[in-house]
Amino acid sequence: ATKSSWCIVNDGAFSPAIVMGISGRANELIDLQKLDGAGVQVMKRFTGGGTVVVDEDTIFATVIMQGSDVPTVQPFPAHIMSWSENFYMKVFEALGEFSLRENDYVFGQRKFGGNAQAITGKRWLHHTSFLWDYQPTRMQ
Repeated sequence: ATKSSWCIVNDGAFSPAIVMGISGRANELIDLQKLDGAGVQVMKRFTGGGTVVVDEDTIFATVIMQGSDVPTVQPFPAHIMSWSENFYMKVFEALGEFSLRENDYVFGQRKFGGNAQAITGKRWLHHTSFLWDYQPTRMQ
């Protein structure tokens, strides 16, 4: 185990998949009849958050923080989200009007990133799925 802080970025999923938050229920969130025979894997992550379709055009970013590395950030979702907006604003400022709207990242009015957190004591993880492009048929 380490007490270091990390930012891990992964470029794309090997194949299309549906990822649900820990409390998601497939029968409530997914059209299971359309899914049958589609060859799309369904999985749950250990964090909360909503359901997302991921594929080769998804970029995954996870920030794992030791609270002492960001002492002004309280280990609560709203505080982490506010911190993350400032963190990513520097990354995306040249690409357009980036902001946090509710719990999602947007360019202008278009959502392009969904988030989830896991918090344990003073250590926390903030996970984002950035949808750089998508195929509308996969969103059905």
